Amino acid sequence: MSLKHEKHIRTEKAAKSYLTKGWGYVAAFALLPYAILKSLWAWGSTVGLTTKQAAQDVAAFGDTLKEGPAYTIGIDFTAVLAILASLFALVFVTSWGEKLPKWLLIIPGWSIGVLTVLICFMTTLQFFGVLPKGYTEGLAIWVYVVTYGGLFVWGATVFIATLSFQHRIKNKQSLQKGTYTL
Repeated sequence: MSLKHEKHIRTEKAAKSYLTKGWGYVAAFALLPYAILKSLWAWGSTVGLTTKQAAQDVAAFGDTLKEGPAYTIGIDFTAVLAILASLFALVFVTSWGEKLPKWLLIIPGWSIGVLTVLICFMTTLQFFGVLPKGYTEGLAIWVYVVTYGGLFVWGATVFIATLSFQHRIKNKQSLQKGTYTL
């Protein structure tokens, strides 16, 4: 094996190391703490609420939702959306995801990536006082890490999982045609 060939193999591995299925799995788990927290609140827990007013606000929000059948058994709508988002992330790493039309996965994946960058930019503007901040009293700091941190990690990893998915599909098609590209 020549030095040139060895260097090419190392470069090829380095170029592909970020394009793994692992990103889809990370995205699938990123929102589960959020779903658990929201379900706990739907069940009447006050975990993460630091003031009596925040606990009352969460309870009042629950009272308005109790008219629907799902909230009465402890299912919060946003928790359901988080679980659906986790399932969406799995389509990039499973065999059943490859059976779906590619555009049905790639367009939302890229859109999520762009939206994540935009939201991060807006959050930075809020942090520096350029944009007004929302109501933040009564929640423990870790609640923000679980909610916004989870959303950020999910958005970034779904975008990378989309890129990885595109790369794998492109390589499969190239192998079928007899050519391989990086």
